[in-house]
Amino acid sequence: MKIAPANISRRSGSTLVESSIAMGVLALAVPLVFGSMAEAGKSGASAEAETRSAWIIPACLQEIENSRAGKPQYFTATETGQTFPPENEIWALAFSNEGSSVDKITISQYESGIKNLEGKSISHLAKISATKPEENDGMLDLSITLEYPATAPAGKRSTLDFHSRIP
Repeated sequence: MKIAPANISRRSGSTLVESSIAMGVLALAVPLVFGSMAEAGKSGASAEAETRSAWIIPACLQEIENSRAGKPQYFTATETGQTFPPENEIWALAFSNEGSSVDKITISQYESGIKNLEGKSISHLAKISATKPEENDGMLDLSITLEYPATAPAGKRSTLDFHSRIP
């Protein structure tokens, strides 16, 4: 007499343990992927700002020279050795996505952020100031702060600082 073998079923699904492990791996991997994507975005914005600075900083220096020559395009005229901006003013220029200067902005626009100016999309702001150092050697400490994105409020923007001395 021949006995038929027991009917052993072959499972094609996964067990609860396998499913739990897979969910755990996903729970760890997904936040890491999104975190790295966010950091890549920040790095891209920083690289763009550094690239744009090659056009923006010389434009700011040109405006300072024009101001000293009595022919400023955006700000008030200043004399050699005079600090700027005047009290209760801000010297800040708005720059388009292409890196060209658009116009000066007001304190309220600077504080709250700005998206468009004169029909152009604004991506970067440059804040300019010059102060007298403690040692009075006739030179001024010049500070140009490149800020981005221009749409963010002042305290939330990333910055690149440029410093020099001018007469």
